Amino acid sequence: MASAEDLIQSLRITADCERVHANGFIALMVRTFGHCGLSADDARAAGQIVAYGTLRGSDAHGAVQMPLYVTGLLDGTIKSNPNMVTTSNLPCCAVLDADNGLGLVVGQRAMDKAIELAKTYGMGAVAVRNSSHFGGAGYYADRATFEGLIGFAFTNASPAIAPTGSKEALLGTNPIGVAFPLPHAAPIVADMATSMVARSRIRFMLALGQKTLPDGWALDADGKPTTDPAAAVKGSVLPIGGPKGYALALMVELLCSALSDGEPGFQVTYENVVKRPSTISQFFFAINPQGFVGLERYGQRASHIAEKMKQAQPIEGASPRLPGARGFAMHNEVRRNGLVMFDNLRHALNLVADLIEKRGEKQ
Repeated sequence: MASAEDLIQSLRITADCERVHANGFIALMVRTFGHCGLSADDARAAGQIVAYGTLRGSDAHGAVQMPLYVTGLLDGTIKSNPNMVTTSNLPCCAVLDADNGLGLVVGQRAMDKAIELAKTYGMGAVAVRNSSHFGGAGYYADRATFEGLIGFAFTNASPAIAPTGSKEALLGTNPIGVAFPLPHAAPIVADMATSMVARSRIRFMLALGQKTLPDGWALDADGKPTTDPAAAVKGSVLPIGGPKGYALALMVELLCSALSDGEPGFQVTYENVVKRPSTISQFFFAINPQGFVGLERYGQRASHIAEKMKQAQPIEGASPRLPGARGFAMHNEVRRNGLVMFDNLRHALNLVADLIEKRGEKQ
């Protein structure tokens, strides 16, 4: 376990850097999770997962969420050594009770189980209850493509979206992660919230002192459109596509909490808001193309479709690209030239250092 003083110093030094090496950044995340009580294997997994979004250009997921994870682990509302239990009623299905473990570790374990089932039965599904924030859904879907499988990952979240026609936030931003493998090419990966924006982005904008949101992102507590981040945090975020986005968010909720017998989103919270476990529910699904037309025919069809998308006639000043292509390009750039530090990430790393320092003062 890293000493608190050394870790705090490393976090603050990194926050002050203009650019950091990707491997060094991942190692710092691993050290931080180890300091918070995770086993070496779990800390290594969590560090890799939390860096996934950051190295792909996300300023709303990934390491910017470290204060959430560290707060929960230090307070004990996220268990560093949970007793996870898996049960099953049918061969290709499973339910994982995560015992309030770290969602990053829980999600990887659940996705790996879904992959294992899909290799045997053609499809594998794992519903999860009593988990916590698992970062970007795209990571888990993408993980299935390493084995030549199609992957899906869903999670509910604390209330953010009001049902269409209501001003009461009941559904989370309920993201959807989907990934399709392509032979001899990067997979197609889509990772999107069912809201116009992740609520965490608005919180970070508010924390950094930004005063205005784009139009069409949020409603205030009275259900009126607002561009004020403070009012938006107290109100709700708008779903993508109006009623269609609301329907998608509801579908994610049902997959996650109804199939796992877990808490629905309107009963979910986060550990840095109130001192209790978040009880998030999640759902992971893997499909084996071999069970349908076989890997070769699937690969030919998928590649043909992907190439057609990339070759679509461009509009002026733009060019078509596949979902996930920008993130993979950013990841390759960061691996070559290092991660350029940005404001949200600086703020998160300094906050983690403060949290660890304050915990040491209390002991």
